[in-house]
This record gives sequence, C-alpha cells and structure tokens, in this order.
Amino acid sequence: MEEITDGLSCRIIYYGVDKGHGYYAENISYNELACASFDLKKDDETLGHYDLRVPGIHNVDNAIAALALAGLLQIPCQTAQKGLLDFAGTERRFEYKGKVGGVTIVDDYAHHPTEITATLTAAKNCPHQTLWCVFQPHTYTRTKALMDDFAKALALADKVVLADIYAARETDNLGISSDTLRAKIEKLGTEAYYFPSFDEIETFLLEKCVHGDLLITMGAGDVVKIGEKLLGK
Repeated sequence: MEEITDGLSCRIIYYGVDKGHGYYAENISYNELACASFDLKKDDETLGHYDLRVPGIHNVDNAIAALALAGLLQIPCQTAQKGLLDFAGTERRFEYKGKVGGVTIVDDYAHHPTEITATLTAAKNCPHQTLWCVFQPHTYTRTKALMDDFAKALALADKVVLADIYAARETDNLGISSDTLRAKIEKLGTEAYYFPSFDEIETFLLEKCVHGDLLITMGAGDVVKIGEKLLGK
C-alpha cells in the first residue's frame, strides 16, 4: 500500500472487509439471496449496522468504500443506511428471476473469470442443495486466451452446463468449442456437460434439477433466455 501512497500530500483513508483497515466490517451474515448485513467499524468503534440488497463479499467491500466516503462528507448514518438498502443492483447482476419446481433461478452477466469467481463465491452463501451454473462463453478469442482461468472459476459450481460459444462478431472458432472447456472443468473434478442447443439444455435441466437447487444462467450473450423459458416467461 505504501508503494501507492508514499509521498502523497492528500488525506488517505483505508478500508477493507477485514480488521486492520481504518474502515472494516464485522458480524457479516447473509440472507437467502446471499445479500449481506454487517456492522461497520472504524478503528474498533462501531458506526452502525447496514443491510445490502446486492449479493457477495465483493459488494460488502464496495459498500465499505461508499460508507468511508459518506463519513468523510459527514453524511448521517441513517441516510447512508437508507441509500444502501434502496440500491437493489443492476439488471443481469445476480438478478433473481424466480422459482420453478422449488429451483431458484438467478441470472448474471459475468463473462470473465474474475466476475465468474465473484458470482459463484457469492452464490455459495445462498441456501441450496446443488449449485448449477449454465454458462455461455463469449467469443472464441477470449475463451481460448483464458481457457484455464475459465475452467478454474466455473469449477466453483457443483455442476456446470455449457452452451455453445457466443461468437458475436467472430467467424474463426480457433479450433476450440465449449466441449474443450467442458473437458478442462471435468479434469478439475467438477461435473460438466455440453449441449449445442438451448432446447437440449432446458430439457436436461428439467430432468436433473430438484427442489432446493440454485440455478444460475451466466454470460454476456442470450443465455438468460434459458432461465426465462424454464419459468415460462
């Protein structure tokens, strides 16, 4: 940290999820959609309790940054609490779509390994029997360049179902397919399946998902249609 701040004349405020920063969180808990509640601390003083409507530990970190700025601007605690509680996130970011047959369906825009890791880590805090991830890779170039990273991130799910790569503007498949990624995920010990059509994926999920499962459709293409079809939308 000193490498970045050394020599700066401005005021420096530190924040982070863990104790040891100026602003940090304690007593973090999660609801059924992995949205966190926590106590905000500053130098061991409790400043207030906050509830979020966006999921994951990464959003706790984001909230602490916002609260540190709110403190600097002398924004009242109650105002900050309401502001955070009113923010329900953005479309296609761990967006709750509904339930069918006791299966919770969520959609997320994640299409990079870092985003996938954050989303699936957040999903693990949701009550569930099996965590299913239906992933649609986005472009051949990105998929090939980050193949191993994609496999490692997706392996955080209990079971992975892969759709065809969403080519977007690309025409050269570079000698890869979603089945290439499926094989790498399986080598990491996670069940993975590949189907070339959405209809086949939907049929498979209807047969395999059971009451209490959590199903996340994920990707920057049109994979959201799978969950919506299952929900009859």
